[in-house]
Amino acid sequence: MSLIIATGSNIGNKEENLRNGKAALLKHFEIISESRIYKSQAVDYTNQPSFLNQVLEFKIPDLNADSIMEQLIKIEIELGRKKTIDKGPRVIDLDILFIGLEKLKTPTLTVPHPRLFERSFVLLPLREINFYTVLNKSFKFPDEIPPTATPYDLTQITSGIL
Repeated sequence: MSLIIATGSNIGNKEENLRNGKAALLKHFEIISESRIYKSQAVDYTNQPSFLNQVLEFKIPDLNADSIMEQLIKIEIELGRKKTIDKGPRVIDLDILFIGLEKLKTPTLTVPHPRLFERSFVLLPLREINFYTVLNKSFKFPDEIPPTATPYDLTQITSGIL
């Protein structure tokens, strides 16, 4: 079983922010696999820059779900995230998508992440991690995923496209 975390960034050097987020996560969790990075437009609050997103798969730590979430929030704050607008621009965003096949709801956390099944910037990279084959047998994923997220070409940074 695996802990699946989605990462995202849309402020500053987005690629570096994702690298820093992954590096911080690696201090606390053991990585199993990772997706490519994807680029997507913002959803919900759309008056903000586009995002880079990635899905990471880790071994489930010996922590409860709320403790894992507390650790993610600490990492976000350490990396400079400030919540000024709900669903607004952010240096780093870390979301728990799955903790194994567990379904849970606490006052601060719902697992699986409640909107993941609607978002191509999560669904497409999720398909690339090892644990997806297990998840796909236990959860109803959409057959069609709108192509609103696309694999991010790392050469865009050097060519100035971003």
